[in-house]
Amino acid sequence: MIIIRNIILSLSISVGAVIVYMMNVPRMLHFAQLENYKVSDFFRWITKHPKMVFQSEVPQLVGNTISLIIACLANYILGGRLCVADMRKIIAIECFALTYIYMLPNIHKAMLEKKKRKNAKKPLVYTGRAKRLLFWNLISLAFLEVIFLLKYLNIGEGSAYYFVKPLYYSFFTFAMPLNMILALFLAAPTERFIANCYISSAKAKLRKKDYKNLIKIGITGSYGKTSSKFILESILSQKYRVLATPESYNTTMGNVKVIREQLKPEHEVFISEMGARYRYEIEEICQFVKPTIGMITSIGPQHLETFKKVENIVRTKAELIEALPQKGVVVLPNDDSHCLKLYQKETRKKYLFSVKDKHADVYAREMKLSSQGTSFIAVTPIGEIKCTSKLLGEHNIQNILGCIAIAIELGLTKEQIAKGVEKIKPIEHRLQVLEGANGMTIIDDAFNSNPMGSQRALEVLKSFDGRKIIITPGMVELGKDEERYNREFGVQMASCVDIAILIGQQRSAPIVKGLKEKEFDEMNLYVVDSLESATEKLASIGQYGDVVLFENDLPDHYNE
Repeated sequence: MIIIRNIILSLSISVGAVIVYMMNVPRMLHFAQLENYKVSDFFRWITKHPKMVFQSEVPQLVGNTISLIIACLANYILGGRLCVADMRKIIAIECFALTYIYMLPNIHKAMLEKKKRKNAKKPLVYTGRAKRLLFWNLISLAFLEVIFLLKYLNIGEGSAYYFVKPLYYSFFTFAMPLNMILALFLAAPTERFIANCYISSAKAKLRKKDYKNLIKIGITGSYGKTSSKFILESILSQKYRVLATPESYNTTMGNVKVIREQLKPEHEVFISEMGARYRYEIEEICQFVKPTIGMITSIGPQHLETFKKVENIVRTKAELIEALPQKGVVVLPNDDSHCLKLYQKETRKKYLFSVKDKHADVYAREMKLSSQGTSFIAVTPIGEIKCTSKLLGEHNIQNILGCIAIAIELGLTKEQIAKGVEKIKPIEHRLQVLEGANGMTIIDDAFNSNPMGSQRALEVLKSFDGRKIIITPGMVELGKDEERYNREFGVQMASCVDIAILIGQQRSAPIVKGLKEKEFDEMNLYVVDSLESATEKLASIGQYGDVVLFENDLPDHYNE
């Protein structure tokens, strides 16, 4: 009878605790999704942001431990004064009470976090993979529950079970990130199998007769690849029916999804953006896309946290070139460095493009840069092409030149190219000019900044009239060199802006150091704790005619 009662009591508490635990898992699932479900990336993020990961779990664990100690002391004091029946009642009440001490804060936290996720910059999406991870979290928790019950159910009523159980739940919530890592490991074989099935499906589709003559173009680079993709789509659309991967779809599964769901027989050109954070990721995309034209927009320091050194970035970007057939076409910029070396040793048909090198196959002259856009004359193998564009900055002229080289290879006329360049629309979150409140001009360059990109954004800001303000949290994912690059960003910033609003005390410290090196007026320097606080500060100090650059907008899991 006692054992049956213990079982009922334990199961009722276990079910409630498991439900509460699973209510809180989506928070950690969201972080895992933002890190692309990679165990190494997720683990590194945990070690770098322990405060964010354990901010509510530590006080709860401490509180439950104190409650447990008080309960044990009370039982010790009362043990000799009460009959066994009374002690049973007290222990049962304590068991429930201590467990609810665990449950109630977690229910409250789960509700708050759900609201936060709805307003996140990149909300949690319950994809099939996300749902399967929730399942594996439940399985791992259920396994530990069974082990716990088997250990304690057969011990008498005065056992440590009643006191250890609540603390166990509290500790397990504390260890939720580790459980997510375990779930990611458990899910890995299934996810790899599913991914391979989808990849095989995409391969099979591209092998069909309907796509025999499909022109497949691969674009990669440390920066500029998304902009170049949309530029190329605009130009080639003057002659061909073009499908480009949308937004920043540049992973293996992103390309697979577009091929399976959006590619139609009427498409004549497919433009694949190829991104990477690790070696061989571009090679994996090339294995099923099989591009015949490959363009590298740039090679520089980005994602150094995973690549470790620039040499690995060079090898990874070169995977696109290596994957091209012997009759393929290579398009590279003259960057006086890595890309130029790749061009010089290339034996296939190739194009070199540059904003300044007059010996390049495609280059620019008579460049005019303004806050309204750019104009230039493209010097090409088919003659000079007068171009105007709404895109800002010299770097976008370079991106356009690379796309013009591909357009020439695919037989577009000068008139078609000029019309395509003129029709290029400003690209969202990439130096996109917007009309702000109170007569302010906003330059939205919020997408994933890097050392070269931030420098170019500052150059664009300088081309505007009016008081110049920057709002930025700095740059991330630059490994051991992150502090140095952010300090240099501060040095560059000092000569370009009148007011700096930096986000995050710790993260912005190197930027502040760089600003001070150049004796930037500290009265015009503000450090705030969030983007919301930064926009509030802007509202209080902004004036009519100000130009505001939003440079980089970190995902929520990078907030301090």
